[in-house]
Amino acid sequence: MKLVRDAAVVLAALALCPLVALLAPDEAPLGRTRALADVERSLGLLFEPGWHAWLADRPALMTAAGLFYVWVHVPATIGALVWARLERPHAFGLARDTFVATQLLTVVGYLAWPVAPPRMAPELGFSDTLATVYGTSADSLAHSVQSPYAAMPSGHVAFACVAAGVVFALVRSRTLRVGAVLYVALVVVVIIATANHFWLDAMGGAAAAVAGLFTARCIRLRLGHRRKVDDGDFALAGNARGGDRGGPGWPGRGAEAPGPGFRRNGAGAGLRTGRPGRASAR
Repeated sequence: MKLVRDAAVVLAALALCPLVALLAPDEAPLGRTRALADVERSLGLLFEPGWHAWLADRPALMTAAGLFYVWVHVPATIGALVWARLERPHAFGLARDTFVATQLLTVVGYLAWPVAPPRMAPELGFSDTLATVYGTSADSLAHSVQSPYAAMPSGHVAFACVAAGVVFALVRSRTLRVGAVLYVALVVVVIIATANHFWLDAMGGAAAAVAGLFTARCIRLRLGHRRKVDDGDFALAGNARGGDRGGPGWPGRGAEAPGPGFRRNGAGAGLRTGRPGRASAR
């Protein structure tokens, strides 16, 4: 069953996270964390300690950001994929493959170049926000499902870019598109202010998402998935399916493209004469 296969592919990609956790090094690679800080300092852009200090002085916001960091990014990404599968099935193939390719690229980065998050480097002006929000016992649980040294690239930003890209490409509502962009911006602010990533990590996550999209498209083209209406092309599929739920013609599936006997404005000529299914003679 195609639905089961699609779900299995996505879940298999997510299952790579605990696998990477098992392969994480025993010692924290803090040297690389300090190296990234030095690069940002040399650019005059090491602003993360100031953001973190501002958030740390506001415990309620720190708690909210900590909850957002842990509990939002995976459901939001899965939600965008499920929505695409149900409402834009022609685009789901590329959305799924982009997510899988992006996850594979981030996993390769974690294995090849593990980096400890800034919160593990108090000498840089950070505190352990994970312990602050969830307690000291949370480390062992969190590290069983995700490597503690998976700071570069930022998987949160990579997932956010995939989810926001799916929504942005497949809806026509300007409000929803702006919301998709703001979601990525919010994720970036949260990961930096909670001392889980540098802005360079965020850039790495965005680059992984772009590379994932490019990889998915190349593979699908090579495998012959390109058709007259591209099975998996966000823009073409979105136009073929009509508007989004915020647009006209929706009660659930979106407006279909006008067929023969329809005028330019999309209204059936037969509807004008009160005789469904027949167009008036011209």
